[in-house]
Amino acid sequence: MSNIPVYLTAEKHHLLLVGATSAAMAKLALFMNTGVRITLVGLGTIEAATAAGLSPEQTGVDTLSIHDRPFAQDDLNEKTLVYIGVEDDITEERILRLANARKMPVNVIDKPAKSNFITPAQFTRGPLQVAFSSGGVAPVFVRRLRSSLERILPPSLGVLADAAGNVRGKIKSIIPDGTRRRLFWDRLYDNAGLYADMEQSEVERLVVEAAKNHRVGATTGQVQLVGAGPGDPDLLTIKAHRALQQADVIVYDRLVSRDVLALARRDADLVFVGKREGEHGVGQEGIHKILVEEALKGKRVVRLKGGDPMLFARAGEELDALREHDIHTEVVPGISAFQGIAASTQIPMTDREYSSSLTLVTGHLKDGAFKDWARLAGEGQTLAVYMGVRGAPKISAGLIGEGVKGSTPVAVVENGTRANERRFYGTLSTLPELVKENAVKSPALLLIGDVVKNARDLNLDKYLPLLQAEAV
Repeated sequence: MSNIPVYLTAEKHHLLLVGATSAAMAKLALFMNTGVRITLVGLGTIEAATAAGLSPEQTGVDTLSIHDRPFAQDDLNEKTLVYIGVEDDITEERILRLANARKMPVNVIDKPAKSNFITPAQFTRGPLQVAFSSGGVAPVFVRRLRSSLERILPPSLGVLADAAGNVRGKIKSIIPDGTRRRLFWDRLYDNAGLYADMEQSEVERLVVEAAKNHRVGATTGQVQLVGAGPGDPDLLTIKAHRALQQADVIVYDRLVSRDVLALARRDADLVFVGKREGEHGVGQEGIHKILVEEALKGKRVVRLKGGDPMLFARAGEELDALREHDIHTEVVPGISAFQGIAASTQIPMTDREYSSSLTLVTGHLKDGAFKDWARLAGEGQTLAVYMGVRGAPKISAGLIGEGVKGSTPVAVVENGTRANERRFYGTLSTLPELVKENAVKSPALLLIGDVVKNARDLNLDKYLPLLQAEAV
């Protein structure tokens, strides 16, 4: 069933509501304070409205009139909308027939097949209104979607929206630049919870004061280093999602998934600066130049990195370059590959039986040496190696040469948390063959340690004999 989403101007309509049922009272409560004129008709309506606390005397609403009598055909005169909420099928059919004959918009409450329009589920915060509809095919999804918004958005957002509307002209005069003004409104929205339990006049004063003290300068924007996580867009933090929605420019790496980029603001400029082994693209200095130049134009820039921006992502170099130009910076953490893969494989990185420590290392070593790695892996320890696919033979040989048992369990996880994730299990001594035979490609994480035995899809009947044979 398809619908046309339309908002009607309440004060220009006169609604007829027929019935004293609980469903009819729910509709009355929904429309009471919208400004629409309401005529409520039906036996027992005065008693039902009073019991629900919805009578004009109880609410002070002067646009509601109640008539405790049976429906009459003349009740349709001069009405623009009709809602039917009666228990009597004969009465329902009669009103429906008369309304349809006049080609009036009519809704039989909770019976979409009989109605020619529906009232969608609604979410409101002051002047902000959101309507939800599935055309009647997925009402549970609609309920969940509405409850998600109710959980995320504070009630104070409505007061803030009213206040923002009242001082909009003042804000424009204080912050004439359009980009800076949008950044200001974005930041105000992010901090809506700060205005809880305040009078609107006080909120208006604080909004104007905030505009005067807006931190972003006239010519300098800001840069956020944002963690895109390992690939699954559902693993983005709320703050990361918000940053993508607010960015003017998004500078992203090769490991950032398309699903994550799809969440970006539609008109944001997307700048790819990905690197591969042997292919440095624009290079790190080139990335610094892009971030600085875009920020100095007054833009809001997101530097989007796979995983967490502070882990094996050269964030320190980028932060230094931005600080040299006094550009406001912020770091938004993300779920790193080892965290996402621990969840998808159900391998606990530490375990009371197998491991009391976790070490994260990169497989990109300048001299290829594995000096002192023996203290990072082996019994009672878990080692997670990033960017270690090409170096798998050296990693295996180096660790074994340092005294780590060749029978140590290993997991190789390619494209962790994504729809095309692949997992392979073996031992430290068979790691090179595991990578080669399965044509494993980056991004992939190597997990080395007894905790691998906990993997949810590990075939122990096949795997344990391999470990035992390796141990002999």
